[in-house]
Amino acid sequence: MSNIMVNSFRQILEDQQKSIEHAEFTINEDKKIVKLFVESLKYLAISLNNSHKVKNLKILFKDSINNYNETIFETKNGTFNPDFKLTYLINLSQNVIITYEIYCNDEQHYHNLEINNDALVTTFDIISQTLYNKYLEECIKELSLKDQITGLYNRKYLENYLEMVISLAKREDKKIGFLKIGIDKFKAVIDEFDYNIGDSVLITLAELLKDTVRNSDIVARIDGDEFLVVLQNVKSQENAIMIAKKIIESFSKKEILVNEKTGQTLLKTICIGISLFPDNAKTIEEILNSSDNALYEAKNKGRNEFFVYNDSQMHTIDLF
Repeated sequence: MSNIMVNSFRQILEDQQKSIEHAEFTINEDKKIVKLFVESLKYLAISLNNSHKVKNLKILFKDSINNYNETIFETKNGTFNPDFKLTYLINLSQNVIITYEIYCNDEQHYHNLEINNDALVTTFDIISQTLYNKYLEECIKELSLKDQITGLYNRKYLENYLEMVISLAKREDKKIGFLKIGIDKFKAVIDEFDYNIGDSVLITLAELLKDTVRNSDIVARIDGDEFLVVLQNVKSQENAIMIAKKIIESFSKKEILVNEKTGQTLLKTICIGISLFPDNAKTIEEILNSSDNALYEAKNKGRNEFFVYNDSQMHTIDLF
């Protein structure tokens, strides 16, 4: 287990990261950390097998802050005796631990590995630090693409994401629905209460949106009290309208607690502007503009309203 092996491992990890760098990363949802590490850790398993005849290896990654506790790699080669297990815990911080479990082939193999304990610990320590550094890089990258109040993706991520889904929709001749959502009289909430209550309204809406749409759809907070839902592969305008109505109705029933002592709650409403690709827009700029204009018209109608973008009607709108 030489420095050459460790350096090779680092290079493999770098290459694997590049191959999925455009993938969505959420620690608790799609487990990208597993995708990132699994191929590169195969090399570690092969090296351990060649140098120490280790056939069965299990690696666990625990981050108590992010509530992440997963097996990120495991080999299962034949039968083994669980009594002959060696465990190596590498503490990378107060909250992060990587555990390596080696299931020895027999008692003699167990004693041979014990003799090489220091070399194995050193190797696992170096490998763990490399994994941890990559993990932190991904977490920092993720933070730059997420809204810190709601946990939703931000506009920066959204624009990169739209380039990908629009290209795919063009190739497959599919429609994409866009729901631009704005909270009615949101400033009044801040004026009447405070920013903490305003944040509670935003978080409540964000959670409802995530629970309502499919896993394949994206929800982003793009500005202040405005959100955008991207509905992939919608069959028609009616499908988008149905979802918009469901969101409007569900949110109107949500009670936001504003005073724990008195139990006072707040009910808020939203409006939604609807546009479709390629019917109403063919570029990212057109998508954002058409959905924004549709939301403007929905709010002109009152509260709890939606409006479907119609190019012929937009010519008569006074935006100022």
